[in-house]
Amino acid sequence: MVRHRLSRIKSIIKNEISGRKNQQVHYISDINNWAFKWVAHYVTQGMSRQLGYAIPLNTPPWDLRHQILIFGNRYPWFFGPRERLHHSNKVVVTWCHGDPADAGPGIQKMIKQLPGVFDRVDRVVVTCDYSAQVLMDHGVPEYKLVKIPLGIDRKKFYPVDNETKQTIRSQLNIPPHVFCIGSFQKDGNGWEEGLEPKWIKGPDVFIETMARLKERHDNLMVLLTGPARGYVKQGLDRIGIPYRHTFLEDYFDITPYYHALDLYLIASRGEGGPQALLEGWASGVPLVSTRVGMPRDLILSGENGFLADVEDAQQLATHISTLIENPRLREAFRQKGLQTVKAHDWQQVADAYVDVVRSLSTP
Repeated sequence: MVRHRLSRIKSIIKNEISGRKNQQVHYISDINNWAFKWVAHYVTQGMSRQLGYAIPLNTPPWDLRHQILIFGNRYPWFFGPRERLHHSNKVVVTWCHGDPADAGPGIQKMIKQLPGVFDRVDRVVVTCDYSAQVLMDHGVPEYKLVKIPLGIDRKKFYPVDNETKQTIRSQLNIPPHVFCIGSFQKDGNGWEEGLEPKWIKGPDVFIETMARLKERHDNLMVLLTGPARGYVKQGLDRIGIPYRHTFLEDYFDITPYYHALDLYLIASRGEGGPQALLEGWASGVPLVSTRVGMPRDLILSGENGFLADVEDAQQLATHISTLIENPRLREAFRQKGLQTVKAHDWQQVADAYVDVVRSLSTP
């Protein structure tokens, strides 16, 4: 009996030691979601180059032991069987965005779980200072928080010369004389027409801004991509501003749409990114934004873009009008944006995740 117990103890110890020696990173994400999918792709590819092995992607994590688990999509952690997870694992959860003012049921269910949902989490990655503050205000310890902004692939998003821009505009049926403002997002609830607005994305602020602009400028046009844009399209019809809307099946088909723009407008009430900030800068597009998410952290208003207070459509319109009337300032913003975005390559983002992983690795 004693010999049997000793043998079993030795076996357990051997398995534990083996598990620690074979510790590696697993990245959990929803590969069916286009935004999560590409973040997961770039982060895991960059980390794999640094760590020297292919990181398993979207692995069901609940039966793993002695591993480092990065929940790039937080929903499995918040709503999955996390009580099943063995205590030997190290856990990192990414919290890109989430505002208490967001009435979305998913966000509210997550907010209500704070801070206890992170009790067994070793690090929480946030993309911006505001998201970090939201979590701290809801009791999440500051020492668990690590800020890692979103990244950009500058081989996919890049500036073009004016001749190429005009060719693209012609292909998209955008007249050369109009001032074209972009909005590439999903700002309606559901996945159909999107007539019910998603208020956190500020579609009403976008429309009010455009209405105020129209009082001063009669050469405006809006370029839209993304699903569920019905509320915005109805608003543009109502105020008499022409637009083009395309829903793109392939994420990277969006690149020429940035090239067609004179300016990109972010009118949101809350963001963790948005990705459009970096995509616009990398594409050589001047930006005007509300003071949210990464724009709040990265835009130096008047130097590489303009910031306005949340819901302040008048200030947004004034900033855009300034840029319409001042081509030299637009070019200055364009150049400053191209410089700013260099610090946000996806490999640098992946390197920051590697630093987190190494801080948690078993000695």
